[in-house]
Amino acid sequence: MTRSSRMRVQLNIWIENPEGKLLFGEGRHQILEAIDRHGSLAAAAEALEMSYRGLWARMRHSEKRLGFRLIESHAGRGPDSGTALTPEGRALMERYGRLRRASTEATHKAFDRIFGDSRPRGSSD
Repeated sequence: MTRSSRMRVQLNIWIENPEGKLLFGEGRHQILEAIDRHGSLAAAAEALEMSYRGLWARMRHSEKRLGFRLIESHAGRGPDSGTALTPEGRALMERYGRLRRASTEATHKAFDRIFGDSRPRGSSD
C-alpha cells in the first residue's frame, strides 16, 4: 500500500515579521490572485465569498505591516479603472508562490522518504 492511499502531508506557509505578526500567507496570496484575475476588489471579494470590507481591511493591514502598497485602485468606469497589483504586490505574490511550490515539493519528498511504506511493521495487508 502506498502512502497516498493511507496518509498525506499538508503544508501551510506564512511569512511573519520579527515580532511574529503575519505579513503574508495563503489567504493574502489568494486575494492578490483574485484581484489580478478580476481587476476589481468587489469582483475579487465576490469570487472568494468574502465581504468587500473584509478583503479591503486585510489588504490595508498587510500593506501597513509590509511597508509598501500591494494594490492600487483607479476610480471610474473606463479601461483604466479598477484595481491592479503594484509591481511590489505582483513580485510578492509570485515569490510567495515559488516558495510554496518549492516547500511543498521538498516536504513531499521528505514525506515519501520517511513514510514511504505507511503499513505498520509486521502487517500483511
